[in-house]
Amino acid sequence: MTSDLSLLAPATTPAPTAESDPLLASKFAVPEAPPFMVLRQRLLDRVSKGVCEPLMVVSGPAGSGKTQLAASWVSAGQAPGPVVWITLEDGDGKPGVFWSYVVEGLRRGGLSLSPTVDRPAQATIDRSFLVRLAADLATQPAPAVLVLDSVDVLTDQQLADDLDFVLRHADHHLRLVLVGRRDPPLPLYHYRLIGRLAEIRHDDLAFTTAESAELLAGHGVELPQQALASLVERTEGWAVGLRLFAMALQGHGNAEDLVATIAGDEANIAEYFLREVLKAQPVDVRDFLLKTSILDTVTPELAQVLTGRSDARRTLAALARANAFVQPVAGRSTAYHYHRLFAELLRAQLVFDEPEEVPDLHRRAAGWFAAEGRLVDAVRHAVTARDWGYAASLLIEDLAVGQLLLGEKAAPLGQPFRDMPDDVDAPEPALVTAALALAGSDTDRCAKHLARAEKLMDTGTPEQSGALQLAAAVLAVIVACRYGDVARAVSLADAAEALLAQAPPERVAAHPELRALVLSSKGAIQNWAGAVEDATATLREGAKVSSVPGCERPRLDCLGQLALLEAYHGRLRHAAVVAAQVRELANQCGLAPQHRPAAAEAALAWVAVERYDVETAWRHVRTAEATIGIRDDPLSAAALALVRSRLLRARGDLRTALHVLREARMPRGGRVLSPWLEREIAVSQARLLVAMGRPDEALATIDAFEDHASPEVAVVLAAALLARGDTDRGREIIATVVEATDVVAPLLVDAWLVLSAEAAKRGEGGHARAALRQALRLATPESYRRAFHEAGPRLRQLLRDNEELAACYRSLGTSPDAAYHRPSGDARPHVGMPVVVDSLSERELEVLRYVAAMLSTEEIAAVMYVSVNTIKTHVRSILRKLSASRRNEAVRRARELGLI
Repeated sequence: MTSDLSLLAPATTPAPTAESDPLLASKFAVPEAPPFMVLRQRLLDRVSKGVCEPLMVVSGPAGSGKTQLAASWVSAGQAPGPVVWITLEDGDGKPGVFWSYVVEGLRRGGLSLSPTVDRPAQATIDRSFLVRLAADLATQPAPAVLVLDSVDVLTDQQLADDLDFVLRHADHHLRLVLVGRRDPPLPLYHYRLIGRLAEIRHDDLAFTTAESAELLAGHGVELPQQALASLVERTEGWAVGLRLFAMALQGHGNAEDLVATIAGDEANIAEYFLREVLKAQPVDVRDFLLKTSILDTVTPELAQVLTGRSDARRTLAALARANAFVQPVAGRSTAYHYHRLFAELLRAQLVFDEPEEVPDLHRRAAGWFAAEGRLVDAVRHAVTARDWGYAASLLIEDLAVGQLLLGEKAAPLGQPFRDMPDDVDAPEPALVTAALALAGSDTDRCAKHLARAEKLMDTGTPEQSGALQLAAAVLAVIVACRYGDVARAVSLADAAEALLAQAPPERVAAHPELRALVLSSKGAIQNWAGAVEDATATLREGAKVSSVPGCERPRLDCLGQLALLEAYHGRLRHAAVVAAQVRELANQCGLAPQHRPAAAEAALAWVAVERYDVETAWRHVRTAEATIGIRDDPLSAAALALVRSRLLRARGDLRTALHVLREARMPRGGRVLSPWLEREIAVSQARLLVAMGRPDEALATIDAFEDHASPEVAVVLAAALLARGDTDRGREIIATVVEATDVVAPLLVDAWLVLSAEAAKRGEGGHARAALRQALRLATPESYRRAFHEAGPRLRQLLRDNEELAACYRSLGTSPDAAYHRPSGDARPHVGMPVVVDSLSERELEVLRYVAAMLSTEEIAAVMYVSVNTIKTHVRSILRKLSASRRNEAVRRARELGLI
């Protein structure tokens, strides 16, 4: 351990000094090892290596084990020659006294010095004495090792210069080992530059976990590995700290629990710090240490703010040099940290001495950190001062309220507010409480505190800050979206975007999560309102804005909604690619399956069922239904109901499938279905009724829709009319669909299958096969299979009987999971990949596939029965949409996106 805990050797008869004072023999005695001594071989080996150099320094704070290390090495007998030990004390730094001890120590160590080298006869040492001593040392048969313990007392520059003179001229026959809390004023830099200085410093002296366990075992204390690691972390490997902890833990059956409770203000530890460290400091330095102890990391600039001292930089550097439990932070030359236990003692002492000053110190620190842009530290200090209004206003004015909604990454900023009372009478704390409630998915509590904040804003000063209004608007948008209040949500989103435009650009740029949160909510509510095109544009913009670190949550929400919309539009490959991005990002964020967006899994389920991959679709349905967010996502829940009904129909359970759809159309919690989902579910319901032989009920189901000309309604209307026998009207309606130019592929497939079934029913085999061939051609790019399974026995018979048609059907794509289950050598989408802003049309996708097959423009025109100019127009559009300059680049990018 250290000399402070060691027994000194008994004194022998003193001899008179040149100044008539006796030389104390105890100063030449090597300290004995205490019974709890830990043999630290790693350090003993370093000392053995270090004494090969002329100068070695063992320096560390009080109680770090430096003296006992040197004493253990001397006792081990590994020195290259005679060893002289001198323990220095106050007063021994006088030249006459110091050199008297050195000469006497050398003689006691067995060195033969000439009679001309005697103890100095006066306080002033002349050069002749130094020359004679150096010359005598140079003639010794073996190098002598002079260990000077407690060299802190050697503050006289002339004395240090004299010692350096002797060391340099002893011809390597003197090895000097300096042990102390601070370095003496020798030119250490010179020895360091020429590579002749060995050093063991504070970090080297820290006990390792294994050494700490051995020390505790010497006191009869044994701790589990985790508790031991915690103890070493708390003590920072400080020898005396470990010893005092060991003493406190002795005899306790619950030693493991006690580890976490002992702090720097524990009686024995506090007494040690007070006596060994604070007592040695001037009053102004003690005041400096107390006031700066509230910081985890101390910088000169912040120390000056807290203490008012202009010499903060020099004071910190001096404390670090003195090993006063103040250490430089690694890699930061002007930043320091206090030993953890020492800081705990200082803070306890500060509270005891000046309790009224503590909050003000924390407020000053908070202001400095805020000015430096270190919001988390600023908030933490303001909260420590129990100034909740100031802490919340720091967060609000920084535009950081959105960070509280970003999951685990918001913990450092949100954690300080966990104990904030609910009734702080200011709008900023109310908004912070609302945001934390929203982060915890407690929408009702958020709405309550948001209303309280808005009331406080209304009754406050008229000059409300823009940051305060913006924070309230962002939270209000999300709450309105959660409640499905479409009109209010859209209005609030517009207001929030206007406030964002008015906010300082540099602050908005520093917090992209605000715009990302607004856009994700606005896109979701537009989607719910049925403004599908607007929603798609908003969500794409939101995905783009949130493609920066820290915005993973809103990006996941935007991409999940986009994937569902892409699936609805029949762009199955793109839907799978976007959903794969969601999965990849969720994996990077470490999100458990239940915390992932339900919309992405719903989209994958939709893709799988359209491709008639029943097993995969059921898996995605179960995964989506198990997510926590499904409760607050009625759109995904309705989409899942639609998928589930199609899966039940595939199982042959048409009655249950119909029941699921009817249940899905019933309002829940005052919310009505999104118009596009309402229409999709009603159309699916009508199709089921047609399949069940109930065309009149099917017609009644879709009769509620005024727009019978919409492709979705028109296809099922025609099927119902044909099933009821109204052939002419049914054929007329279905003809308008297949002749239209803006109908999405899935509906065209359904339309051609209706025509094929009608032709087969009339015995027109050629027409039936031609229509079926068209349906297969349209289904191939996205691998639609479900419609063919639901088409009825006549069409399935056609597929079986015609090898060409059967081959076309067998060639229909693969599982929707292909986008993220490709072999490792294939290109795969990644999280940073942008979503295609302008989706390719069905015709463009068809042209793109022919381009990938290396067909010329003329060949593509011939295959598709269109003009060459039409193909050129399609190619130009493809290049523009894929941001490509050449055909092969467009093909490569399309493959990366999973489009082909």
